[in-house]
Amino acid sequence: MQFKRPSPRVLANVVRSIGVENLLPVAPPPQEAPPRWRRLAEGLLHSRSRDAEAIHHHYDVSNTFYEWVLGPSMTYTCAVYPNADATLEEAQENKYRLIFEKLRLQPGDRLLDVGCGWGGMVRYAARRGVHVLGATLSAEQAKWAQQAIQDDGLTDVAEVRHCDYRDVTETGFDAVSSIGLTEHIGVRNYPAYFGFLKSKLRTGGLLLNHCITRHDNKSAPFAGGFTDRYVFPDGELAGSGRIITDIQNAGFEVLHEENFRHHYAMTLRDWCRNLVDHWEEAVAEVGLPTAKVWGLYMAASRVAFEHNNIQLHHVLAANVDPWGEDDLPLRPWWTP
Repeated sequence: MQFKRPSPRVLANVVRSIGVENLLPVAPPPQEAPPRWRRLAEGLLHSRSRDAEAIHHHYDVSNTFYEWVLGPSMTYTCAVYPNADATLEEAQENKYRLIFEKLRLQPGDRLLDVGCGWGGMVRYAARRGVHVLGATLSAEQAKWAQQAIQDDGLTDVAEVRHCDYRDVTETGFDAVSSIGLTEHIGVRNYPAYFGFLKSKLRTGGLLLNHCITRHDNKSAPFAGGFTDRYVFPDGELAGSGRIITDIQNAGFEVLHEENFRHHYAMTLRDWCRNLVDHWEEAVAEVGLPTAKVWGLYMAASRVAFEHNNIQLHHVLAANVDPWGEDDLPLRPWWTP
């Protein structure tokens, strides 16, 4: 069957009968960020203001909502499970322990934690005697973290600032941890990012970069349409090879790398279970559409990690002196 194009007169009658206002595009739901082309037209990608807007979109949903999903640790990054039967809380504590040991931190050392979230690493290191500064672009995270620091009696050794990591002026840190921030930086900004982190370290200081990656080094960096519009606006992923290359090009010596993708699948399994267990409260707190977005995102992410579409990598690197001298052990010094 063939359809003929209606005459202009018939089209005019159709428009009048429908109403011009009903031909306009439907406004997107509030959970949806503007399309990427519009974001590019309205401002520089990964500028300070754009990064702040993107972080606000995802992380300032509701601290109460995140407490139900993430559990008491309030940690929104991959856990490291010491065994298959470990709880989410045990695995998150183990992740912080592992990072702490990889960075060779000792009481009295200074740690900078960029993109610190709700301050999990900040408080863990502070409880072990380290002086810690955390930075987050999320106002809700900073408020929650500072209260937790006060409640734990750690105000003399720990601080979380609501600021762009680039606004940290202090230098000479013994270690820098970046746990889940690199995904928000933008691939083309990696050289400047790792160069900045290097400038924060003393000679001989260590960097631990923990981030989601592609499974290869040739895939496009942009996140999928759903993730970009509803979950992580402006988020980008590269392969671990690209990240290691840019860390090395910034002047670091890469010491160790490992992949935790199976651990992230298990972490997402536990987050999904928490959301199901608190579904009615979550819907009451953030609304059904937002709760559905997070449920779909976490379930799909779990599948992506299980099927090796994405991975989670730790890269440990040292800010070595110009002569390459250091006092590091010859073999890995941490407990796996």
